Amino acid sequence: MRRIIFLWGWVLFLAQLPFPAWGQDARLAKARDEKKVVVYNTTTVPDMQKLIEGFHKKYPFLEVESFRSSGERLLQKIFTEVRAGRYFADAYIISGLQLWLLRDAGQVVPYLSPEREGVLKPFKDEAGYWAGVYFNLEVIGVNTKLTQPREMPKRWEDLLNPRWKGRMALENEEIPWFASLQQIMGEERAIDFSRRLAKQQLQMRNGHTLISQLLAAGEVALTPTLRVNIAETLKIKGAPVEWAAIEPVAPNAPVSLGLAKNAPHPNSARLFIDFVLSREGQTVVRELNRNPTRGDVEQPVPRATKVKLFEMNWERVVKNYARYVKDFNDIFGVGAGEK
Repeated sequence: MRRIIFLWGWVLFLAQLPFPAWGQDARLAKARDEKKVVVYNTTTVPDMQKLIEGFHKKYPFLEVESFRSSGERLLQKIFTEVRAGRYFADAYIISGLQLWLLRDAGQVVPYLSPEREGVLKPFKDEAGYWAGVYFNLEVIGVNTKLTQPREMPKRWEDLLNPRWKGRMALENEEIPWFASLQQIMGEERAIDFSRRLAKQQLQMRNGHTLISQLLAAGEVALTPTLRVNIAETLKIKGAPVEWAAIEPVAPNAPVSLGLAKNAPHPNSARLFIDFVLSREGQTVVRELNRNPTRGDVEQPVPRATKVKLFEMNWERVVKNYARYVKDFNDIFGVGAGEK
């Protein structure tokens, strides 16, 4: 009888504990056995390192293995591995556009992290396939030593001025920007503008970071898709860089986080997702001058919060993604061998 009373006492005590606490303890134990989490991502190496440091501080028993590449190349790697029946990734941090393509291909599985509650509604889906880590605003960026304030473009057609010929750089996977122009301008006008822009002898380069470095060094005078967080970081360092928004600006599809199908370390992956979406993880995002997706974390660039935004239909972009890629590559002369 004493044993029964004792056991019932424990049952009643445990029943008062929140269920997630039990699940978290079990997940921690399983994650310890897994020992690591593998994250495929498109985030810059320094930014990813900061997130890893924050995660490792909370979970020192877990190693984070990061594999970074550009969005298109990362998709190619993932699908190549899947076709070979090989599953290495536990979690993805990649543009929402590309994560949605992985979702539609059945390569992302739902995970309703408790930290999703703090993420603003536009930056998550109801089913739990994805949640935004941060979002980028791409604006006109200029080198102030090569550009007078009066020359700052105020509308897209200003980029067709002969003064910019041979003096601009564009990222060679700028599909979201290309797609957003077609929703903002209308398809016919945007395609015509893009063709005329391509005649301006743009330097097509791989990577926003590289282009920003070229801009700061005066190798180019302008880029139409400078990310605000990069611009502000350069300005803090004293680089001759300034930015302006041609409104309305379509924010990039958020850089999003998803749980990989057949993840080798699923419990560690869930802990990593929880951390990145938590207030603690999103504070790290803010400290990197990126725009966090949680409503309880302040945005890093007050000036950017005043920019008029355009609400994109990203599902339409996903459905027509292959066409956007083909049209962009054809217009701007980006071939498969160059990427």
